[in-house]
Amino acid sequence: MASTLTGLNLRGTRWYINIVIPPDLRQVYGKRAMNLALETSDRREATARGTMKRAEWLAEFAAKRRELKPEPLAVITPELAQELALRVRARVLRQDESLRDDPATLAPFTDAIKAIEHRGRTSLSIGGPTPYRPPVRDVGLGAGLHDDDAETLAGLNALLNARAGADLAKRRRAAVLPLVRFEALKLGLSFDPHAEGAQEALGACLMAYRKARQEAALRDVGEAIETPAVPHTSQPFTTFAKAKARTLRDVYDKWKVSGDKARSTDSLAVYDRALKQFEGQHKGLALADITREIGDTYRTWLRENCNTTKTARDRLTNIKSLLKFAHETLEWIPKQPWRGLDIKTTTTNKRRPWTNAELTTLFSAPLHTVYALPDARYAGREAAYWIPLLGLFTGTRLGELCQLRTVDVQKVEGIDVLVLTNEGEGQSIKSDAGHRSVPIHSELVRLGFLKYVKTIKEAGSDSLWPSLPLREGKPSDFFGRWFGAHCKAMGLAPTFHYLRHTVRPLMRKAGVNEGTMDKVTGHKTVGSIGTVVYDHRTLSEVQEAVEAIRYPALTLPVVGLLDSADL
Repeated sequence: MASTLTGLNLRGTRWYINIVIPPDLRQVYGKRAMNLALETSDRREATARGTMKRAEWLAEFAAKRRELKPEPLAVITPELAQELALRVRARVLRQDESLRDDPATLAPFTDAIKAIEHRGRTSLSIGGPTPYRPPVRDVGLGAGLHDDDAETLAGLNALLNARAGADLAKRRRAAVLPLVRFEALKLGLSFDPHAEGAQEALGACLMAYRKARQEAALRDVGEAIETPAVPHTSQPFTTFAKAKARTLRDVYDKWKVSGDKARSTDSLAVYDRALKQFEGQHKGLALADITREIGDTYRTWLRENCNTTKTARDRLTNIKSLLKFAHETLEWIPKQPWRGLDIKTTTTNKRRPWTNAELTTLFSAPLHTVYALPDARYAGREAAYWIPLLGLFTGTRLGELCQLRTVDVQKVEGIDVLVLTNEGEGQSIKSDAGHRSVPIHSELVRLGFLKYVKTIKEAGSDSLWPSLPLREGKPSDFFGRWFGAHCKAMGLAPTFHYLRHTVRPLMRKAGVNEGTMDKVTGHKTVGSIGTVVYDHRTLSEVQEAVEAIRYPALTLPVVGLLDSADL
């Protein structure tokens, strides 16, 4: 049996146990290991004592880790408040016992008081006041306190008792905050005075402190006051585990304010939806209890309850990201338990070009035949007419079109262009390749787009669409909702983004090369270094590509702001 206990070693005739200090605590203890005497020469007894000694130190290491990385508490329960109050009272009485048992500990208090009193006396001798010499005390075993020490301790206790009474009368809870925080750290907890229930806990601890000071004063007149026993701090503290257990919601609250940039509203909403869905299946589940088995079960549930495999995979990925953040950034869990769990997905919404029939239906509506502008707020009045046309003849992203300003319509090298940038307030571009100038198609000029721009400029509007509301961080959101409903009302399935898939094949059929098409649509050009870096396209070449976008089957009447002379 003795041979199975690691670290047991014999020195002479006495047994010792070698305790290796964990690497993360060596700086705290100032050593790598300890060789502790077991006070026995019997191997069997040494094994039993060594086993107990090792267990004690393992518990001590765990307690020290909790003390160094205390658990934050959002709620201070009544049970925890009582525990802290008990510990505060016990600490005061233990300190009082220590002063009574060891006169040397009390000596500085006695000497300081006597010295102050002595400095207050005057002497008529030439040499000045006689230096104070503390009395010689008998510090032998069981000698007890010297009369001067006892008198000093009684005075000290009376003073502290009076102050505690004044603090209690005036409800100065902050007076015991340092002591409460110290005791909380011993439990591996971080006491926040702003947490729910914290003020009630401080009130209970203040009363306990006052009681302890009264009891210490009673000891000075011979009352037998016992110091209450408290749980050993090296033992795992589980009494209030439910109150302080972290959850995935706590991780989300940390995640949403982390990073160099603020999380977007959309990103927060996506993660919140995924988290609420998870919480619906595992209400109140502690972060530490999220196992791989739970992940596998939840993956199955997502497959069965989400409309598409893509949605199921996205929701699973969101939860995995939070678990990864809890492990790698917060270090709240030892590992990411769902690593490797995935859901295979297939594309269910393949984008395609608009057909000629669909385009004819869309642009045969009164909006584009008689300029019947919709009253719906999200349509943006004139924006409802022009934005679909701009998408039709440029393939520009909806977000880029919605955020256009009047100054973004310019003449560059003699060519009228849309300047797509993120330089304006609230503007954003998907990628570096999105920064570009797109020539305005001649068909848009025929329909009166440049005259519309002139009219809006003269009206003093900065936005090209003064009636269009823009959502912060996602300017296309509101218009996109209206356009989707507009198409649905006509029985059309394609989305606005399908227009990007419509213009590119038309340019390709006209012989436009990939790089020039990328310049029009704002895609990143792929290929060799020479193709990407040195193969520059002139604005005239890009204009030729734009003019290659033609719809022979589509007839668009001139309507809108043009007067009769222009028709």
